[in-house]
Amino acid sequence: MNQALAAIAAALAVSCAPAAPARRGDVAIVSALPLFWGEGSPADIVQGADQRAAIVRALSPRHALVPIDKIDSTALSAHRTLILAQPRLLAPEELVALDGWVRSGGRALIFADPLLAWPSALALGDRRRAPLVTLLDPLLNHWGLSLDGPPGNAPAPQAIVVDGASGTGVGVGRWRSTGKSCRADSSARWVDCKIAKGRAIIVADADLLDLERHPENLPLVESLLARIAS
Repeated sequence: MNQALAAIAAALAVSCAPAAPARRGDVAIVSALPLFWGEGSPADIVQGADQRAAIVRALSPRHALVPIDKIDSTALSAHRTLILAQPRLLAPEELVALDGWVRSGGRALIFADPLLAWPSALALGDRRRAPLVTLLDPLLNHWGLSLDGPPGNAPAPQAIVVDGASGTGVGVGRWRSTGKSCRADSSARWVDCKIAKGRAIIVADADLLDLERHPENLPLVESLLARIAS
């Protein structure tokens, strides 16, 4: 009898427990930012300390985030949505694969920063550190875009607004479009591009993802993900 009562109690506990947030599908991520493994010491890694950035921890309950080290058609074909955030210098074949994937119907949310302010303990020039300026110019130029940096040499906070959601960027650039594929918002801080069958939303800032300093940015990032998926 006690075992039966325990089983019933366990079943009721499960049925009354709050439901887990519904997941919205997986999202591939390519970035040189310390989003998954951080810049922690070997001791942190050995001890199993959570190295994930706040943005990854915040998005994970609703999105299966899949880091990709090298871009090719095989890696991309498993995903419909990609976040490309201040990546390392991509090889020509990676840029070709990315362009082809978008043109075939892929959805890319791109954060291209002209003056990155993301904190890092690594020295300037360290290959493990995210690039100070975006290295995506070959691809962006191919799509008819060029990026102007922020005025002055010191990155300053600036507001970015998408679909009524507002966030804080740092050292935000401005887009100039030389073609008909990309439409910039009135601030020119982000563009929405239709590339053949696919789509790319490109933000002139990557510090927007730094929830450690700007936790208020999460609704804006979620809004961008919802927009690219629509």
